[in-house]
Amino acid sequence: MNTNLQGEESSQNIFEKAIGSMMSGGTYNTGEQGEDIQIVTGQEYGHTPYSEMAEKAYASTYAKRATLDASEYYAVTQGYLREQVCMGQCNLFMQVLKNPMLRESMLVYRHDVCEPNVKEMKDILEAGGYALPAPYNAHTDARSIDSLGSVTTDVIDDRMILIGHIFAVEGFMNRWNQGAVLSHRSEVRDAFIRNYHRANRWHLAAIVMAGKMQFIEPQPEIQAQ
Repeated sequence: MNTNLQGEESSQNIFEKAIGSMMSGGTYNTGEQGEDIQIVTGQEYGHTPYSEMAEKAYASTYAKRATLDASEYYAVTQGYLREQVCMGQCNLFMQVLKNPMLRESMLVYRHDVCEPNVKEMKDILEAGGYALPAPYNAHTDARSIDSLGSVTTDVIDDRMILIGHIFAVEGFMNRWNQGAVLSHRSEVRDAFIRNYHRANRWHLAAIVMAGKMQFIEPQPEIQAQ
């Protein structure tokens, strides 16, 4: 048995070519069957020249039924409830935050994330004829900063709210990712993925804000050896 972990010289060349191609997004020859394997990176949604097979299967599940299966119903109703609660949390934060920029950013977050995310879940439930697990009223839930007013308290400050928000949005990313995993209709899965992307951009945005305000320390950089 050959226990040489480095393998034969010809095998090394194959792997070296593969690694080089992956870094450049080009093609390489296997050296065995003469087949050019194209490795493509950096494309939207991770598309490659080999995506067609899975995409056909994915598309075949679109609008195949109006009902939700058990895992989909669980994921959608829980996602709806969590996002509806987040609407109220954002309103509460806007009342308590003292920094005007943070108050405004929380309002923009609610517009960009909470409101469309809860509507994604609401639309799925209503399209299937399901009752909402809790009532939704955009006029009362989506309040302006002026209508909310301000609340003075010393039990929480701007730093705690923003850092807590970072962890909350991270939790949303995990919820939407799991919701996609539990969805077997592509249009339901797509809704969860859209919700994920909204949370994803704001998770990093909140980290950037907290760093600029010196609420958190930057992560140490790991230097290459």
